[in-house]
Amino acid sequence: MAPSRPIAVFPPGSRAAWPHAVVRAVDYIEDHLYEPLHVDALAAAACMSRFHFSRVFRAATGASPMAYVRRRRIAQAELLLRDGRCKVIQIASDLCFFDQSHFVRSFRQVTGCTPTGFAARVAADS
Repeated sequence: MAPSRPIAVFPPGSRAAWPHAVVRAVDYIEDHLYEPLHVDALAAAACMSRFHFSRVFRAATGASPMAYVRRRRIAQAELLLRDGRCKVIQIASDLCFFDQSHFVRSFRQVTGCTPTGFAARVAADS
């Protein structure tokens, strides 16, 4: 298993340089992380058309809006797993993944290990 690396959600020092529309969308993501999110809602929060918003968001953050949302949800899942009070299936449900399998695949793709492996490693390090 590859070691888990911290997820850089915001590239260092870049948020201040983002267009205000992207900052509004990121704030909306943070406020609604535990709810289903769609590009249309993010674009509305940014006061842009869906297609223009997607282009501007990718240029500012380096990721598509939904890839960014997924990265933020995985980062939040890491915090919840470190806490150790939530089960994997509950985290998957709370963070709006389709099911536990989708969560595990997404987590592994981003971090290089499964949520259970990550939690075990965190517990062993404590």
